[in-house]
Amino acid sequence: MDTLRYYEAEPQNYEFFDYPLERQELFNYSKEIAEYLRVEGISNLVIIDRSSRPLYIGVREYLRSQYPDEEMPNMYFMNPKGFKAKEDLTPEEIEAIIEDCEWKDDAEEQPHQVRTREDIMREFQDTYKRLLSDKENPVLVFDTCIHSGGSLEPVKKVLDELGFSDVRIGAVNPSERGSKVETDFYITTQRPEK
Repeated sequence: MDTLRYYEAEPQNYEFFDYPLERQELFNYSKEIAEYLRVEGISNLVIIDRSSRPLYIGVREYLRSQYPDEEMPNMYFMNPKGFKAKEDLTPEEIEAIIEDCEWKDDAEEQPHQVRTREDIMREFQDTYKRLLSDKENPVLVFDTCIHSGGSLEPVKKVLDELGFSDVRIGAVNPSERGSKVETDFYITTQRPEK
């Protein structure tokens, strides 16, 4: 199926994206990420896992339709909350994480669930063996938006500590001024529709 024709089709009943502008934005974002991966020779994409499933499907399907004979990049999902180590957090910051869960309607997290840096590193090594075996090659860590950088900073720190030689940060928009993490790649300076 021609990808562009799919997005220009007559309106259908979409469960997540009811409006043509939302679908078009998702297509454009997916295309930009896919082309960045290709041009830069990046074989590993880490998507920060909030509402990242549509992005994963968009990038995958764009690459399949446009470059069917090329190898697909490896794609991983990571929850940034799991990278915040107990020894790096004050009791107030732990409470803020719990409040953030409530505000975002996430699964509830309790103070006793916060792990040590050692636990985080061990779990990463057990979970992302394939990614670790490719740490000499560039990896793009993509999040929808970067405000303070507080969510991505611990992820980048773990990747750096584990010896990843080229960690690039991407987002839909450039990171905000004063952010702890700067974007290496962003799609637009326009604010997304949704």
